[in-house]
Amino acid sequence: MLTILSCITVQHDISLVVLAGILCAFGSWVTSRLYRHAGNRPTEHAIAWHLLTALTAGISIWGTHFVAMLGFRPSVPVNFDLPLTFASLLIAVAGCAVGIVFSASVKLRYASAIGGAILGLAISGMHYAGMIAYRVRGLVDWDRGYLVASILIAVVFSAVALTLGRRDGKWREYQMTGVLTLAIVSLHFTGMTAFRISPLDISGDYVNPEAFKMLALAIAGTAIVIVMGGLFSYAVENRTRMESIVELTAARNAAESASRAKSEFMSVLSHELRTPLTIVLGYAGILSQINSAQPKDAAGNPVQLHEGKVGVQAELYGQKIGTAANHLLTLINEILDYTSIELGDTKLTRTSFPVSDLLAATKDQFQVLAGEKSIRLHTECDDILVHADHRRLMQILINLVGNAVKFSGASDLHLKARRETDGFRIDVTDNGCGIDGAHIEMIFEAFQQIETADKRSSGGTGLGLAICRKLALAHGGDVTATSIVGEGTTFTLTLPESAIDGAVTSAATKVLGRALRNQKARPALPRAARSGVPGRGQTIVGG
Repeated sequence: MLTILSCITVQHDISLVVLAGILCAFGSWVTSRLYRHAGNRPTEHAIAWHLLTALTAGISIWGTHFVAMLGFRPSVPVNFDLPLTFASLLIAVAGCAVGIVFSASVKLRYASAIGGAILGLAISGMHYAGMIAYRVRGLVDWDRGYLVASILIAVVFSAVALTLGRRDGKWREYQMTGVLTLAIVSLHFTGMTAFRISPLDISGDYVNPEAFKMLALAIAGTAIVIVMGGLFSYAVENRTRMESIVELTAARNAAESASRAKSEFMSVLSHELRTPLTIVLGYAGILSQINSAQPKDAAGNPVQLHEGKVGVQAELYGQKIGTAANHLLTLINEILDYTSIELGDTKLTRTSFPVSDLLAATKDQFQVLAGEKSIRLHTECDDILVHADHRRLMQILINLVGNAVKFSGASDLHLKARRETDGFRIDVTDNGCGIDGAHIEMIFEAFQQIETADKRSSGGTGLGLAICRKLALAHGGDVTATSIVGEGTTFTLTLPESAIDGAVTSAATKVLGRALRNQKARPALPRAARSGVPGRGQTIVGG
């Protein structure tokens, strides 16, 4: 051990030894990270990562060896055999590739240890090939004990390093880094201790070792850049993989949310369909049994009831059946509308009508229900003539006002239509409970409702606002919402300039004006020429 320490401190340039150690530690860390990363990749991708690991390991090992060799001070002029030096690099890369791929691909119990031993032999082969390429002006002698020890150290430590790298654990990567660094450094300096030189005075092209310092720095820098390339590849791939995982997680969460929403929708729908159907069937059964339910006299004969009472009762039952049937029809229409819109089969029948009539009709439709809930309805409208689908805009307002009446708990509900520079807007504003800002966008998604099925106090399928937004988009507009919890909510329907009847008329007038101007710009033909008959003073030239 003291002999090895003496070799390091006395026969080497300490600055280059430190540089070689830094290069070795950094390269071993990158190699460890790439090696463990490759082990977690799919089989079709793992081989490429193993080869990148081998390239990084081979270059960092060779760079460590070469920088340390340049730091060696044998007290005699030296030179390098370039072909053998390059061959040592190839030995390092190829040997690392064989050892790493073997440890990862072969299904044996001790495959990692065997692969590590191959890696250790590759390090030894690279080192001693480089030593053969190291030409000195003197006689070279080898201490066989240190030579054999250096090879054994490289083989054993490399086998331990790859074995640690294949195991799971928080610190395994750093353990592999430390052991691999120890294998490379121990091999080199134990091998250099076995290298002994007796100076001779012979002629030849030799260089003082002091001149190699800049070359050592250049080689170390190059090796670090190449190793950094391997680390960068790992970082890019790892970041891409993490982004893919995030995207897949988001997609999975969205799919699970959609699945829950549809399950919730089916739960709501089953309840919403069952209730009116039960009412219809119940009252229909009562009506079908009116005669059998008549009271009878002592002789068992049915007593004739007053026709007026029967008629009133039948009318009452009929109204209840009609209400339930209309509710059922509304649910079915919502489902059909949403399906039609999703399939892109929405057809708009545009007509011209005042917005004030639209607001008045909406107010009339909810006057009774609003009165039952003690809600005051207010309308305010600019003079706007629109060119749009009256039924679809009415459907949007019925949904917005209906939601406010049923869910907001408001005392006042305002419908305001205002002209704007780029179109017009209709606001439905209530002073009710409001909606949490986190739920604003969610309520416009299909099958989504703020309340769960078991806590829902009012009916609904969760399709109304989704349909409203899609119908508004079909008109070139949108439906948005703003809300403050405890103060109220405003739903806004915006439509573009093209939905205003004056804008349509203006556009048509411009087109007609351009056509008339173009007509006037054309040169006028003589009447005879226009009729195709030669006029006076005209001659027809034929070919």
